[in-house]
Amino acid sequence: MTRIAGVVVFKAKPDLGEEVAKRIAAALPAVEAEAGTRLWLVLRSNTDTDNIFLVDLFDSEASLDAHMSGRAANQIFATVPELLVAEPELHPSAIVASKPAA
Repeated sequence: MTRIAGVVVFKAKPDLGEEVAKRIAAALPAVEAEAGTRLWLVLRSNTDTDNIFLVDLFDSEASLDAHMSGRAANQIFATVPELLVAEPELHPSAIVASKPAA
């Protein structure tokens, strides 16, 4: 099982969470073309709808590097920051435990 993951936290300006989530989600076609990106989730908090979380899982460090310099990341970082109160928080992560998706 791969252990290479990432979490990005986006804090939208007040009442712009839905738009931020839509702009991030618009990168899905580019992500689908990435062979090494195993999981890609865009989550919008139910408790603070201006908090958006992007969670990804990669099959190698090379896949992570390709993703971060690829079309999807470029699209997100070109269209989203103007709607944020601060820079996105990037959290390279390691999987400690998981249950495979059905």
